[in-house]
Amino acid sequence: MAEFPDVTLHYFDLRGRGQFIRGLLSHHQVPFTDDRIKLAKDNSNWPQIRSDRNLSGDFQKLPFLQWDDMRLNEVLVILEFLDSALTDPDDFSDIDWLRHRQLTSSAFLDLLVACINLIWCDIFHPETNVAAATGILKRRMEMHLATLDQTLTEWEWTAGMADRPVMASDAVLWEALDVIRLTFDEHVSFDDREALSAFYDGCPGAPAFKKLLSQKAQTITGRPGEPEALAIIHESLAEN
Repeated sequence: MAEFPDVTLHYFDLRGRGQFIRGLLSHHQVPFTDDRIKLAKDNSNWPQIRSDRNLSGDFQKLPFLQWDDMRLNEVLVILEFLDSALTDPDDFSDIDWLRHRQLTSSAFLDLLVACINLIWCDIFHPETNVAAATGILKRRMEMHLATLDQTLTEWEWTAGMADRPVMASDAVLWEALDVIRLTFDEHVSFDDREALSAFYDGCPGAPAFKKLLSQKAQTITGRPGEPEALAIIHESLAEN
């Protein structure tokens, strides 16, 4: 096993914006301290956590990755740093790097963050019509999945997975697809998207990602009443 510096990931005790970082580190067998920060039910301890820059980093937000003397917030910056630290940049062309970064950004922002925001929508915006918001996001999600499937097919993504290291793009896309499966139940499926389905089933990092999830059951977002919120989303999808 390669030697690594002291590594600590500070993040909430949930999947959210941190699970794919845990998964990427776990797949690459990086020993790390998984500092799972627990919030009080009323979030009353968050101001104290946030103000402690040893827990929240220079930008006082989570996730916060400490890699030896490096201090990193900002999800996409953390992921780009990990790709550079865990792989040999010379093994990839400039086009390869750009493709990985584009896929990482799209999977994170268009897929994963969209699901997280939907689950929280009636708390963030109390007047939200959850059924209407769900319907809108369902249509957008299907559009994004169709686009990604076409792009990964053109890039011959799954054919090349076995010949390169698992990257941040893989960890984020796999997590996003798994969260879509849970958020939309059977009402948004990628089973008929050949490239996405092959990726989800055959990603070399998937065994590590699944093992990590099996070791500790977690909510997606940690919002109060998340199971009930998901039930409302599923019910609204079934009715439309």
